[in-house]
Amino acid sequence: MHLDHRVIAKISRMLDRINTNVMLLDNNGQVILPEDNHREFTLPEAIRQNPTEPLVFGGFTLMGTEGARPLFLVLPGDSTDVCNCAILAAEIINMMTRMDLTSANREQGMRCILRDEVEGAELEALAMEHAIPLDRNRVVLMIHLVDIDTAFALSIMHNVAQEESGDMVVEMDRHTVLLIKQLDEEQTEYDEMEQLGEAIQNTFFSETSKNVYVGIGEPKQDLIQLSESYREARKAIDVGRTYRADENVFVYRKLMLERFLADVPAEMCTKYHRMMFNRKTMRLFNEEMLNTIEKFFENSLNLSETARQIFIHRNTLVYRLDKVQRLIGLDLRAFDDAVTFKLMLLMGKGAPDKNRYY
Repeated sequence: MHLDHRVIAKISRMLDRINTNVMLLDNNGQVILPEDNHREFTLPEAIRQNPTEPLVFGGFTLMGTEGARPLFLVLPGDSTDVCNCAILAAEIINMMTRMDLTSANREQGMRCILRDEVEGAELEALAMEHAIPLDRNRVVLMIHLVDIDTAFALSIMHNVAQEESGDMVVEMDRHTVLLIKQLDEEQTEYDEMEQLGEAIQNTFFSETSKNVYVGIGEPKQDLIQLSESYREARKAIDVGRTYRADENVFVYRKLMLERFLADVPAEMCTKYHRMMFNRKTMRLFNEEMLNTIEKFFENSLNLSETARQIFIHRNTLVYRLDKVQRLIGLDLRAFDDAVTFKLMLLMGKGAPDKNRYY
């Protein structure tokens, strides 16, 4: 069940009237309220099987709401009064969410489409009802918020969007806002989309002093395919944050290698990573050496430009690369060896932290 920030605010005010430390969890066990609580719990199977019946568990009373993806209330205590309070609060939330669904607007209609909750004739009817064109060249930019108020983020994005040209802003959850960007008929300039993503990140940082993550999916011509662009944008952020931790804007198209590595099992990543990064090499591959190598790769194996950017003599850079070649047998000035090293380095990012040697 999706709750936009307006419904969450109403529920929050209602729960504040309960004189106890009540929590509201989503279907995954992630805390929704209080908003400053970012914990995640494992819900007992009994409450998942029968969410609308209160369950006493470990000194707490759990109660779920209606629907295929219920929300869950967690109240401290196990008395009859606590149980009755949980039942009443759950029913009030049910009423609030039912009222929200019956007054579905254009944004909520698009949200249903992006979540693949409608298809075929139902999708066409929903698109017609809310004047959403079926045939347009569009791309999804996903903005993942970190400690930024959703309502404020929406106000920023409405200023960024060119809504008169067909752009739409959609709130997906309390951490996610989407910009559905309408493109020219044949426009698929990924550099332009990346620049837009950078501009969005810079805007948020200047307004809040906090970074956001921006994922950019593939352009789609048909409305029914737009959910794919949404999933691609989400995947871009998930993969980008793992393999390009120093960046904030991730284009799905430009992450082909990283997406491939994300599908490699963690134990396989560990195995190959340790072939190159182990106790024997850990002193060589210190932070300074790894930064030097990364900069060398960024500059397409150009010795002079790399030395200039990291403020060392060219011969010093050559000396460092010679040390690497003597110990591991790879000459990073050769393309094939550089690719091998880069792959083994990235394998470490897909391995559990305890298995990394850098």
